[in-house]
Amino acid sequence: MFPISIYTGGTVENGPMGATYNKAPSASYPAPDDLTFDDLKRKIFQLTGINDHENSINLNARWNAGTGGSHCFVLLPICDNSMWRMLVEKTLSSATGWSIVELFLEAVPKSGPTHNDPGGKSQSNVECPENTSDNPTQESREENQEEPLPGEKSEDKESQEFTDEDSIDFKPRDQSTLYVGRLFYSLDDLRRAVREYHIKQNRKLVTQNSSTDKYVVKCMDPECGWRLYAASGKDGDYFQIRTIKGEHVCSNEVDGQDHINMKSEFISHLILDLVKKKGDASPKEIQDFVQELYRCRPSYGKAWRAKELALDHLFGEWKASYAELAPYLNAIQVANPGTKVEWWSDSTTDPNVRLFRGVAWAFAPAIEGFKSCRPVISVDSTILCGKYGGRILIAVAYDAEDHLLPLAYAVIKDEEDESWSWFMRWLREVVGPRPLCVISDLQDSILSLFNQPDSGWYTGTGQAFHRYCSRYLCESIRDTFKNDDLVELVQWVSRQNQLRKFRSGMMRIFHINQEAYNWLVKLGARPNEESAYHSWSLCEDGGFRHGIMAANGNECVFNLFPRIQELPITALVELAFAKSAETFANKREAASKIEVEKQLWSNKVTATLEARRAKMSQHQIISIQSQSFFYDEVEVEKRTKVKHTLRLGHDQRSCSCQKPKLTGIPCSHLLTVCAFRSFNANCLVDAAYDARQLLAT
Repeated sequence: MFPISIYTGGTVENGPMGATYNKAPSASYPAPDDLTFDDLKRKIFQLTGINDHENSINLNARWNAGTGGSHCFVLLPICDNSMWRMLVEKTLSSATGWSIVELFLEAVPKSGPTHNDPGGKSQSNVECPENTSDNPTQESREENQEEPLPGEKSEDKESQEFTDEDSIDFKPRDQSTLYVGRLFYSLDDLRRAVREYHIKQNRKLVTQNSSTDKYVVKCMDPECGWRLYAASGKDGDYFQIRTIKGEHVCSNEVDGQDHINMKSEFISHLILDLVKKKGDASPKEIQDFVQELYRCRPSYGKAWRAKELALDHLFGEWKASYAELAPYLNAIQVANPGTKVEWWSDSTTDPNVRLFRGVAWAFAPAIEGFKSCRPVISVDSTILCGKYGGRILIAVAYDAEDHLLPLAYAVIKDEEDESWSWFMRWLREVVGPRPLCVISDLQDSILSLFNQPDSGWYTGTGQAFHRYCSRYLCESIRDTFKNDDLVELVQWVSRQNQLRKFRSGMMRIFHINQEAYNWLVKLGARPNEESAYHSWSLCEDGGFRHGIMAANGNECVFNLFPRIQELPITALVELAFAKSAETFANKREAASKIEVEKQLWSNKVTATLEARRAKMSQHQIISIQSQSFFYDEVEVEKRTKVKHTLRLGHDQRSCSCQKPKLTGIPCSHLLTVCAFRSFNANCLVDAAYDARQLLAT
């Protein structure tokens, strides 16, 4: 396979290296080596959404005419299969030193022949009833298998009565109607046009004959005499309406319900643009979309199946999607240097065949952006609902606004201990040796990696720290102890930053359920540890969480692309890439506004500091103990009579409330002392919240 990038909607410009395009690619996909010119055009119509009935396309390839390793790009018109195959062969042989086929596309409206209406009103036709069950698995997929009504004779007599194509008077006509002489590029195009016309008119038709050279339909109402006959051209390269008999006299009352001729295959072509722009469109959205177009509402099952077919049209079927994944990821790596991809497979008895177990990828902008994020990663997983099953694993980082940054993904066949080990070891290679805190659910398979010296996440090196997600902690408490009041209390305790509140909460847990208390004490503890509160409690964390309590991988997945689990794998990767690019673009725009306004910190930290400065009037300094030039030991009394001890200096900046240590943002108590000592409080904010860091993510 080889990558193809398609450019449209812009203009060709001449740069230092020759011809270039002034817009980013509209679409890209991995093409098979034996792709023909006709197949290429069909794929381009699918990917770009250009209407092939109304437009033709002009193609120019960006051809490297340079020699000796230099690049000089010129435009090479591609107008037939011989030119196309020459281009492909040169690309595959790397003779040009350029491994991507870049196509500049121009859509040209057709002025093609349209024809005369012989007299009668041409109205629409209907076909045999389709299974309208809401169960998407039961809907018939045999779109082309049409049968005549019981007792209906064949069309032999009709075929003897048709108008000869040479006798048809060719005159321009409205392409939205049916009339004698109208041309269609294929039988499928003819079927869709007849069906669409009848759906719009809310009339029903039945197919009497549908073959490679004939197409005959009639109105389903036995009292209505409307009938249409079409046949292929002399060379078999098009279909043409030859005869339309009678007028529709049947009822066409609109009831807003499903239409018997609105097949899933028909709907799939209507929604190609919708699904291309929004691969996670729900069946309900598809129902609403179709109803707005045609005043009839397909069943949920039809909409579901139509989306599956549309995804197949756009991205290939599931099996083919897996087959296309490797070249697609290779194409992304070529276009985005620094993108990391890792394959996981097992050998078989056939040396040429390997058993797929998983693939992981991290886009280059995410890897680079993570360097400016806080040193925290959360990992999570969710099930894939497609035909091949499996799970998607995701690693998420956090920028200075607490926004989620999708860092790395993996699709695995099964979630097991070995899967997480493979993904996490590769993830460490991606992010490098930077000290990091990882937040996850309560799986032993993840925790065990932090006890293995060769895993890349061994806590003994001081380069890795593991913490539990508070949401998963509460889910485990609920599942184990069946007590909602206990769950609420555990959640409160886990998020406390002050030791006195944490200890008070733990005593309440002890009195409510001693078994739950003992479970929490031992959670995450190694064999030689009496407790491991640091694994789930904010106040015992030591500041490694940076105040982040939950693993937000699933939230990131569903916020960025709901229903992603239903997509074929190549479509999933393509959507992840597109959404990630959109996320980074939005983040840069927001960060640029902060830079223009010359803010020091992110919006969230700026707002937090303002709120804490507003509390300074509630505090008073009641004692100062200057122990050296570098720090003071201070007590601040709030009106609640709660005292906090602070240390402030060039190498000491702490408060007994622990907020500065746990979050990297000075508390109101510390700000009070800074104001008293004329100390610049900006020095106390963690550099990860710097507006420049935000811009770099």
